[in-house]
Amino acid sequence: MKRRSGSALGRGGLPLLATWASLALTTGCSSETTSGLPPLLTADGSTPPPVAVAPTISPNLTPITFRPGPDFAPITPPPVQPDLPDPPSLSGRFNLSVGSAFVTITLEGLRAPGVIRSVEVQFFNISRGTDITSIFLPRAIEQFRNTLIGRGNSYGDRDGITLTDGFTFPADPAAYTANVAARETVLVILVIRDSFGQALRLEARAQAP
Repeated sequence: MKRRSGSALGRGGLPLLATWASLALTTGCSSETTSGLPPLLTADGSTPPPVAVAPTISPNLTPITFRPGPDFAPITPPPVQPDLPDPPSLSGRFNLSVGSAFVTITLEGLRAPGVIRSVEVQFFNISRGTDITSIFLPRAIEQFRNTLIGRGNSYGDRDGITLTDGFTFPADPAAYTANVAARETVLVILVIRDSFGQALRLEARAQAP
């Protein structure tokens, strides 16, 4: 019996042992059984350093909220103011005298550093409350304007513009008689503007003889 079993092991036992060895090797290489085994040693007997494993970073799924930008109100800069010269002024006198069919203006010390651009002159009978500019000859009023326009900053006008003998405005005799009676008061208004729009307003009044 012993001889027969030995021969049986000799015939079929070797393949069986090989199968068991193969199963043992396969089982020993699995990740489940190696976790409890001691680490392998290096040639000098020391334990090798552990292998670093990169951490797993989960994506940030939080939505990003953008804050609205500041709402700046538009700023309008102030207008640029030019360095204007002094406005027209009068350092002397402005008078009116009334004759039988005319009036005379006396003007002294008129200053206009910005140059005179326009001249407006009007006459009123304030006793009646009427405008009597039309009774004076238009050419006289136009000549008076031309006498002043363009003057102001020349060497000759540095001390002011002066009408030495005054300026006389003749009137139509019939129209004058109909619109101005004795002892009534005549008013003249003179407005002078320079090239920068600055204005000087002058008034004078006198009583008719």
